[in-house]
Amino acid sequence: MQALQGNFVVKIKNHNMGANMKHYTKDGEYKGKTHKMNGKIHTGAKHSETSEVVSHNKKGPFKLREVNSPMLCWKTHERVPGTTEGAKKSCQHKNPTKRPK
Repeated sequence: MQALQGNFVVKIKNHNMGANMKHYTKDGEYKGKTHKMNGKIHTGAKHSETSEVVSHNKKGPFKLREVNSPMLCWKTHERVPGTTEGAKKSCQHKNPTKRPK
């Protein structure tokens, strides 16, 4: 959206762009309060154990990584052989030149 301010055209960000959009859970339309966490919209005003991911699309995606799933390294990293998942320094950069010395 643009507005005229003096002799200049200024771009205005509409922060309420998604406020009037419908939200869906895997069970159907969700009309309650939402919050944003890790780039995804969740049910409830604040995050809790019962919060679910919502989507603007009826079909999802509604996927969250399971709590008991293994800790994953970043896409640019790999597991250090012989380390425990989730332990400090258990992932290293795939490119050896980018690893700390």
